[in-house]
Amino acid sequence: MNRNQLIGWIFLLTVLVVAPLRAQNTVKVKGVQGRWQVSDNVTLKEAEERARMEAKKEALRKAGVMENVWSVFGQISQDSGTELHEAYSQMNVLAIGGMVNVTKEKVEEIWDTDTRSLYKVVTIDATVQKEEKVDKSYALEVKGVSTLYKEGDVFTCSLKVHGTDSYLKFFWFDSTGGAVLYPNDYEGNSLLEAEKEYHVPFSNAVDYRMEKQGKESEKINMMMVATKENIPFTEEVTYQNVLKWVYSIPNDKRCAFYDMILIK
Repeated sequence: MNRNQLIGWIFLLTVLVVAPLRAQNTVKVKGVQGRWQVSDNVTLKEAEERARMEAKKEALRKAGVMENVWSVFGQISQDSGTELHEAYSQMNVLAIGGMVNVTKEKVEEIWDTDTRSLYKVVTIDATVQKEEKVDKSYALEVKGVSTLYKEGDVFTCSLKVHGTDSYLKFFWFDSTGGAVLYPNDYEGNSLLEAEKEYHVPFSNAVDYRMEKQGKESEKINMMMVATKENIPFTEEVTYQNVLKWVYSIPNDKRCAFYDMILIK
């Protein structure tokens, strides 16, 4: 892989992954609602998708999984392949801690006379499964990630692992697929010291330069995962495989950071 280019693979918001479920509490929630405004920049389809994610995020909040959760992390199937689940977690300091299984859904288009705006509204009943074992002192803090980059910009950020010395994996997804940006041929899988600030890339030999795959703006999804033990990722870099790998790690032995950015 050419490290002077920012290479990745497509991030799928609705993929099926076979993943084991750990010991969890189950909470049922009903009539949970999410809504999103339709605008020049947000189509009806996109607004419905975002409203659905907001509803599932609210389901997690009602179930007491986390106070702050982010709402885009794909669908997971159980071994039976008959039930779909959505994984969510905390924004910025990410610790995947719950899955939502929608049992009933209602989709509406509502015109708000006060704002004179059209909204997609999704109302769901759901079952939330909460992971029990969590290390609240263990967190991955990432700073310096912008929401918007120009083509040709160089991506950099800083990170710090709180609580425990850790190993890091850095995944990147764009419209052509996915890649592991760290570790790589120039930067080995080093143990990161807890509470020490690091800068990404770790080496001057590596340059993550923003490139679009076409003429349109490019949406990028990035995920960094810290683990207390050195757990290799050896599969093909697909979203399914990455999510399966994440869920194979006990919840108290991993923490992560997730963000979406745009290349103009």
